[in-house]
Amino acid sequence: MRVEILYPELCCLYGDKGNTLFLRHCLPDAEFITTTLNETPAFLGGDVDLCYIASMSEQSQELILQRLMPHKSTIVSMMREGKCLFLFTGSAMELLGQYIQREDGSRVEALGTYDIYSVRQAPDRFNTLVRADFRGTTLLGYTSRFAHTFGITEEIALAKTDIGCGGCTGSCWEGICHGNVVASYLLGPLLVLNPDFSRWLLERLGRSGEPLPFEDDLRRSYLQQLKEYQRSDLEMD
Repeated sequence: MRVEILYPELCCLYGDKGNTLFLRHCLPDAEFITTTLNETPAFLGGDVDLCYIASMSEQSQELILQRLMPHKSTIVSMMREGKCLFLFTGSAMELLGQYIQREDGSRVEALGTYDIYSVRQAPDRFNTLVRADFRGTTLLGYTSRFAHTFGITEEIALAKTDIGCGGCTGSCWEGICHGNVVASYLLGPLLVLNPDFSRWLLERLGRSGEPLPFEDDLRRSYLQQLKEYQRSDLEMD
């Protein structure tokens, strides 16, 4: 198995590096490839099983899109029909839309994998805790971002929130789980905080039935956080 970590020098915000470290423990026999900004992504060669891209700044979004746009048609095709599974966390999800709108109204063309778009609102940062249903399990985390993503529908959504909001205020639909793409605004890091979700992801990679590393500790932490989310005096931001 080959796992590509895309642009780790730029995509390293909000503790999302913990997802990378956790994946290395989950897949100790896998080959891990780290691709920097001026290198060609390995997944374009068709022999990568999982490509992970984490949270990044708004400036980094535009640099990364400059590198990826020459391969746009190939990437979209692979996301819809290829064997590689793509995992996007935090603001990386915004790369998947038709465009990202800057604060001045101008737009940055994005990959266009889905009929969604993102609108930045800096310097107003949006922060909230999130609890959401994912295939009968509960996802926990938080989001901290300068943009909202519009157009996420039930058909393509990863989860349905009951605390916090989804891709934009007023929407309960969070993230994307469609084709070969799994994406979420949730930070934390997502995989460490949510052992059931991590197990599901490993099953998508053909690694079903194997225990998670540090599983007992992960589940104790998860259950404690689940209790915290049930408090009547929970502070959302």
